[in-house]
Parts: sequence; C-alpha cells; structure tokens
Amino acid sequence: MSFPSDEQSSELRDLFFESAQEILQGMNEAGLALEARPGDVEQLRHVRRAVHTLKGDSAACGYRELSELAHDLEDVLTPELAQQNAGLIPEVILTAADTFHEMLAAYRNNLQPPAGGALHEHIRRLLNKPAAQAQDVPAEANFEWSEYQRLMIVEALRRGENVYNIALQLDPEALLPAAAFELARKSLDGAGRVLAIRPEDGASAEDSRSIRAALSTTKTADWIRKRCHVPSVVSSISVERAPVLQSPPRDLLDILIESEAAALSAGVKPVMPATVPIEEDEAHEPAASSGLAHAAAENMLRVDATRIDTVMNLVGEMIIGKSMLQRAMAEFERRHSKDPLRGRLADALAFQSRVLGELQKSVMKIRMVPVEQLFRRFPRIIRDVARLRNKDIVLELAGENTDLDKSILDALSDPLAHLVRNAADHGIETGAEREAAGKSARGTIRLNAYHDGDQVVIEVSDDGHGLDREKIVRRAIERGLLSAQEANQLNEMESLQLIFAPGLSTADEVTEISGRGVGLDVVKSSLEALKGTVELHSTPGQGTTFRLLVPLTLASIRALLFRVHGRLYAVPLASVAEIARITEQGIHRIDDHEVFQLREQVLTLVRLDRLGPHAVGERAARIFVIVIGTGGRKFGLAVDSLMGEEELVIKALEDQLVTSPIVSGASILGDGTVVLILNVPAVVSHLSRIAPLGATA
Repeated sequence: MSFPSDEQSSELRDLFFESAQEILQGMNEAGLALEARPGDVEQLRHVRRAVHTLKGDSAACGYRELSELAHDLEDVLTPELAQQNAGLIPEVILTAADTFHEMLAAYRNNLQPPAGGALHEHIRRLLNKPAAQAQDVPAEANFEWSEYQRLMIVEALRRGENVYNIALQLDPEALLPAAAFELARKSLDGAGRVLAIRPEDGASAEDSRSIRAALSTTKTADWIRKRCHVPSVVSSISVERAPVLQSPPRDLLDILIESEAAALSAGVKPVMPATVPIEEDEAHEPAASSGLAHAAAENMLRVDATRIDTVMNLVGEMIIGKSMLQRAMAEFERRHSKDPLRGRLADALAFQSRVLGELQKSVMKIRMVPVEQLFRRFPRIIRDVARLRNKDIVLELAGENTDLDKSILDALSDPLAHLVRNAADHGIETGAEREAAGKSARGTIRLNAYHDGDQVVIEVSDDGHGLDREKIVRRAIERGLLSAQEANQLNEMESLQLIFAPGLSTADEVTEISGRGVGLDVVKSSLEALKGTVELHSTPGQGTTFRLLVPLTLASIRALLFRVHGRLYAVPLASVAEIARITEQGIHRIDDHEVFQLREQVLTLVRLDRLGPHAVGERAARIFVIVIGTGGRKFGLAVDSLMGEEELVIKALEDQLVTSPIVSGASILGDGTVVLILNVPAVVSHLSRIAPLGATA
C-alpha cells in the first residue's frame, strides 16, 4: 500500500478547506430557509448530504473530532426527529455551521479544535427525547431504505425470491449492545441474504435497541422467527413480507444502480466507486438531479489563482508586444508606403490583435466571479444581529451577477461585513421606534452592485434613522480628533466623514456587535489599500448609504494618454466626459482654489504637479483640460499635451514604489515607456476635502 506524499496531503487539505467553506455556507442558507419554512424536506436533505460529505472529507484528512461530531449530527437530522422537532432543527443547523467553522479555523492554524459544547448539548437533548426512543417494536413505516437498497429489493422480487422486512428488538438488559448486535446480525445471515440493514454496524447500535433488515430467503416466516430468536439478546421479533416497491422514473443513473443491484443479487460483486453511500432520506430524490450534479462537478476545474495571474501577466506582455508591432508597422508604412508586403503585414497584425483580444477576455473572465458569492454570506449576519437586538430586518439584494475580480472580492469581505453589522445594529431602529416615527416595523437593508465605467460600485443602504451629524462631531471633539473651532468650519459631508476616524463610535453602549470604535476605520483603510474609495450619504430619519468604489486593477482598459511637465500619465477613457481648451483669463480663484466655467457649470481645476491651493509657476496661454466625470461629479484636469488613446494592462504597484494615492497602477508602452494611471476616485476624494465639485453656476 502506498501513502500520499506530504505535498499531496497538503493539496488534499487545501482542497478540503475550500470545499468545506462552501458546505458551511450551504448549511447557513439551509438553516435560514428552514427557519422561514419549518419542515422543508428538500432543505433538510441538502443539510444531510452536506454533513455526510463533511464527515467523510474530514475523516480522509485526519480531522477526527470534526468527523465524529458530524457523525453525531447526522443522527439528529433523521426524517423522524426532524419532523418531531421542526422548530428546533434550524437552530441546531446554524449552531453546527458556527461550530464547524471554528473547528476548521483551528485545524487550518494547527491548533486544538474547540469541543463544540453547544452543538453537543443540542444533539444530546434531541436524541434523549422520549418520542425519539419509544420504539419497542419498529413499525412498518420505519422500513425506509436508500434508493440503492430499494433497487436491490426490487431486483430480488423480480427474480421470484421471498423478501421479508424483519425487525429485531434487542433486550434492554444486554450489557454489551455491540456484541448483542453482532449475535443478532449472525442470526440474520444464517436465515438468508441480507439486502438492507439498519444500523449498519455495531458501533451505531450503541444508541439503538432495534435492528431493521430486508432479507431474501427461501424459508418461511415461522422458521425465520425461530432462527433469529437469541435468548437474552433478542426480546421480540417482527417478520412481514416486503411490499412490492414502486420504482422511481428510470434514467441513466437509475439503470447504472439497478445493474449493480442485479449483479449483487446474482452473486457478482461489482467494483464500487469511491463515493459516500446514499442516505435513507435521499430515497425519494430524483436521480436525475444527482446525475446532473455529478456532471457539473466533472466540468469544474480548480486552479490556483497564482497560475491565472501568471497567464494574465503573459497576456499583458503580449499586449505590449502588439503595441511594439503596431509602432514598427507604422514606421514601415512611412518608409515603404508602396511595398506590396505592407498589406500582408497589416492583415497578419489585425488577425493577431483579434485573437489576442479574445484571449485577454477569456483570461479575465476566469478571474472574475459574481458578487453573489460575497452577498450570500450576509443573510446569516442580518439574522443573528436582528435576533440579538430584537429587531425585524429584511435584506434585499440586487446586482448579484455583477462580476468582480476574485482577489478584490475576498478583500471586500470584512469591510462589507462591518457595514452590514453596523446597519443592522446602529442604522435600523427597533420596531417600536420605527412605528413611532411613522415607518413600517420591519427595517430594510439593501445590497447592490453595478459597474460604473472602469469601477465596481457596491452600495450598502438602510432605511433607518440616519447619522447624527452633531453627535459625530461631538464625539470627535471628545476624543481629541479636532478642536471645536475646526469643527465649526466643517461642512456636512466633512462632518460625516469623521465617522471613519479610528476609535470613533456613536454607540451609546458597547454590545457584542459594535460600540468599541473599530470597524468603519477598517473599511476606509481596506478600500484605500485597494486604491478605491468609500462615499457616505445620510438623511436624518430616512437612512444611510455607503458606496464602495473599487477599480478593476487587473483589467485592460482603453486610456487617454497625456503629458504634464514631461511625465506621461493615463486616465481611463470611461471617466473622460470631454476635452476642452481654456485660457489663463478663464481661470479664477475661489476660496484659495482654482475654478473655471464650462458652459453652465463651475468646475474645480486640478493640476497634477500641485494638488493644493497655492499653484504657481509658468503657464501656457491656452491649456488643454480633460473633463473627468465620476460618481455624478466633474472636475477639470489641466494637461500640457494629449498623446492619444492606448490599450493598457494595469499592473498594481508596490507601496514602496508609489506612495501617492492618486496613482492606481502603471503600464508599459510598446517603446518601453512607463505610464502612470490615475486613480480618479482618489482625486475626487482629495478634492472633496478642499473644494465643492461640480457646483452649478
């Protein structure tokens, strides 16, 4: 026997952790669905399959504690217990998801996993209910077999064999339940061929005092009773002829399973696939859905993100090479305009450009994932906060199909979680407060995502009481973040921005959720690390909206190139509203900053070399102005000369190379020139602190 190498074991564990997170997310969603619709059979089946998979996978990786706890949880999720305790099952499932999450985190960090006391208590309480143990003689309804076992029974009946459903009640006085089980099992084996049995082994019999079996035999019922009567082990016996089972609609998977059942009935042992057995509650599930699930799983390929990054970088180099060819082609046309080879080279270059464009789009789509993968985590957060704070809150989602780079999606997980928790804890009022204000008792939190040019915008909004501007300013003064004189000079937007200051909280009490002054400063710092920005809009009595704007850092963009003081810059073409030329006489100063009039609007003028109020130095008589529009705002960017459009692949820069927040990345042109790409949202954020933008004249 060969054992996997350390490298293979590491890959197996990485794959396990990734799939386990998906399983836990599915358990959270199923738990919430069962809270809304107690007794939903389909959701219960989903949870049982998930727990069974988690049990097997964790055992394969050597995580014994998790595997054993998942095995115990399966005992609670039987159809009988789930029906008797429909109101308690959702809480058990959600507790299990939390417990498994903590255990996975411990395993990932090579720590001792928690004991899972709360989950053990739920399981013990449900299993010890009298209704669950009152099974003196198993009833006919308890003969529920998996689909595989049902097909074996059907095949045996087709062959003309006698099939009996047998229930053996073990003596409660037996000191060794496992040994008693083995004796009873041997008596069944001597009576005929066992087609199905519950429980399947002696270890499972520790918590069960009865055995159910389907037996194919040529003997009579009386003979079976005498054979299976083991003194001091079997206290009662029930033998009944098995009813003719109705086969479900047959598809390819049914035929495959049936053929294996026929082989077993004929005494041929087929080669079994390395999969987990089908659970008894899956007996009524259409086999077609299982077949489709397997087909979909076979079409999925897990690839390390670094490999995709490598391919993306190579595509970027090819785009640079295409730019070099285009420049060489332009030079060739100038020198040899009548050469017949010119047309053939142009056709070859056009073909290469088209194929490269398709390759680039394909690689980008591999890295892009729908934001729904992030949004689906938040219903559980809303549910927990609402129950803890005794509130009625509904979550509305929109734009789940908006694609976002996987690395950005992961980085936004914690900031969005902070915003959602704050909206549920601080933003939404209690039912009584909302009704007193003339609102519905149920509060609403909305998550929305959409593309805006070369950015992705994610909005978190609520219909709560909004932010208290005076309270924010007062808390900022108390914490020494600014003086009272400085506070008097702040406008409304600047006052609200204080909520992002480290250590500032408007909560009147510290709760398990918030009030410690951490959270919103993490949101802002996380967005700045992504070269993105966060905007805040709040209306007292109506609600608050946070807008998170993040760039597509790995996307190739069409950009407008320009020069300022000999340096080459680029701005995304999607952000360019128009290009104008103004004179120095058309530039005016208002409150120590420069503005100019463009038709009916007065816009702020930005000079990249001096993003400040005191701009001095040589100026041309007429200057180019690129009018930038983003997020409903506009400003003018003064440039020395325009260099045309170019397709650029954005490459993120290390912090030690570029410290300015107004630069989001860089690219390389065909001639080797490095061009810096402006971070338009950062420029807008900077100007918002010094000047009103887009003021109408």
